[in-house]
Amino acid sequence: MIHALSIVLIVAIGIPAVLYLSWITHLLLGRLCERHGRRFCRRNGLEVRRARWQPQFEPSGLKTENTLVQIDCLDAQKQRRLVLLSVWPFGVRRTVSDVLYPDSYDEKWP
Repeated sequence: MIHALSIVLIVAIGIPAVLYLSWITHLLLGRLCERHGRRFCRRNGLEVRRARWQPQFEPSGLKTENTLVQIDCLDAQKQRRLVLLSVWPFGVRRTVSDVLYPDSYDEKWP
């Protein structure tokens, strides 16, 4: 009886703990990728104003190991630019897009 109760107790405590640790891991990896994106922009002479990230998916719908980091920044002429980078925990993989910031895009930022 005590053996079965201890197994139930371990499962009841273990599952929420694993889910919580998984959430923290994803949050920390996202922040790490954002930091790589910010460093990339500073090295290219861009002033970062704000950034956000989301997982990157293949066209088939499978999640990749990369993170898409979208950065709103100012260039040397103080024009707003929207830079989209494919980043992984070890650095920037590639620039997906680097365009002038569309004025209508402000409603989409949180």
